[in-house]
Amino acid sequence: MSLFSRLFRCFAALALASGFLYAQAPAQPEVPETSGLPTAAEINTVMQGLAEITGFRIHRQLPFEMVTREQVNLFLKEQIRKSVKPNELRAEEATLRMFGFVPKDFDLKKTTIDLLTEQAAAYYDFQRRKLFISDWAAHNMRDVALVHELAHALADQNFPIRRYLAGAGDDAEASMARQSVVEGQASWLMLEYAARQAGRSLRDPATAAEYLKEQPDAGPDDAGEAQYPVFSKAPFYIRKTLMFPYEEGQKLQQALYLKEGKASFARLFRQAPSATTHVLHPERYLERFLTSVPELPRPARGTSPLVSGTVGELDHRILLRQFVDQATSEKLAPQLRGGAYRIDEAKKDHRLTLAYVSEWQSAEAASRYFAVYKKVLQGKLKGLNPARESADQFAGGSDDGYFLVTLSGARVLSREGGSQPF
Repeated sequence: MSLFSRLFRCFAALALASGFLYAQAPAQPEVPETSGLPTAAEINTVMQGLAEITGFRIHRQLPFEMVTREQVNLFLKEQIRKSVKPNELRAEEATLRMFGFVPKDFDLKKTTIDLLTEQAAAYYDFQRRKLFISDWAAHNMRDVALVHELAHALADQNFPIRRYLAGAGDDAEASMARQSVVEGQASWLMLEYAARQAGRSLRDPATAAEYLKEQPDAGPDDAGEAQYPVFSKAPFYIRKTLMFPYEEGQKLQQALYLKEGKASFARLFRQAPSATTHVLHPERYLERFLTSVPELPRPARGTSPLVSGTVGELDHRILLRQFVDQATSEKLAPQLRGGAYRIDEAKKDHRLTLAYVSEWQSAEAASRYFAVYKKVLQGKLKGLNPARESADQFAGGSDDGYFLVTLSGARVLSREGGSQPF
């Protein structure tokens, strides 16, 4: 699963506009700086422009109001309080830690609230069907955020988005894929609307190359730190999964728009992608590429499952990028067929163990992943001490417990954190 996406399900009633995304957007036509709320005429003009691009119909007037950063912060805290149980939060933190995506002292709840408060230049509330615009957005950012959020409002009037997002059920891979449609489509429309204001279009390869160019990974030393310190200092996994629906979702929309034009907007809502690999590879979405959920071994005696889920291409890309290198990530992760994990908790001492299996499109790809996963373990486990190593097994201990990785055909199974050898 896209692990971090599980917590964001409690915000399914919102479409949060990312301030960092707007700050990184390419140069766009200059518009007069505005302050305060937009007028009804301005909103209607944008809505009509978006309707022309998408073919969606405008069914009703959109209510809107201004909000302060404090109001957004309080609202997010209340959403988490009502929607996320403490044991669910603990399970999410445990998952992120055991995969090595965050440090042991990472506070997921606080980071999520701080990130969304920092990023929310505006948001559309799907439950109340109302637009909220921040009073702290930078110069021209509010105008750009307005287009993004009005794109959400227009889509919601044609395909109820709360129902669409709920259609993913408990599968966080499907949830991230559907969120990528919602945010990616709005992000793409934000750029297309700006391009058309300048007499251009993303159908033009030169315009697409300028507006959809790849943005470098933001980190603590980047220029964004001063404006977005929480985002810039967040763990790599958190940054990538937060931005994935916007950045990769708009690429999916671009690919389908070039093939199908206006029909692509409705198609993505009528035929939702079911995995992050469909977002990363539009041809797989069109071909209905089937992912798998490989079977896991049963929990050991004296333990019970704490949390389980699927692990998709996005998670593997980040895992390999973080602990191996970017080239391996880009070459190997697309060969994943599917993955699953489960964290078991000992009833006696509450010790946690991870069972994680990945299935690949070939035995050769699985063998390569088995080899590089040793580097992943070396990167995330302190005091790694291999006891045995062969062509199909890698086992030993560490400060975090015992581990056993096995290769069997096109599958790689890893068990980590045991109090005794597996």
